[in-house]
Amino acid sequence: MGTNITNLKKGKGAPPPADDVLDVTEDSARTGKAELRPLQVRIPREVFEAFSEQAGREFGFTHGAKKQMFLKIWREYKAQNM
Repeated sequence: MGTNITNLKKGKGAPPPADDVLDVTEDSARTGKAELRPLQVRIPREVFEAFSEQAGREFGFTHGAKKQMFLKIWREYKAQNM
């Protein structure tokens, strides 16, 4: 399951077509049936605080709100661009 990204790590090739890649925002990802991987980025404190606040407002101030916010943004991005 998943896409082989070995060539991408070496700077070769292109991303796989969107139709060939598992949609990780589907129900299987949210129910824990999909393999989960960490995503870590460093952003300015102000952006982090604003993102956290908005995630809390939309999904409740609970564990997982930022993850849900990120997945919502990703789904909307894919709907507009892929």
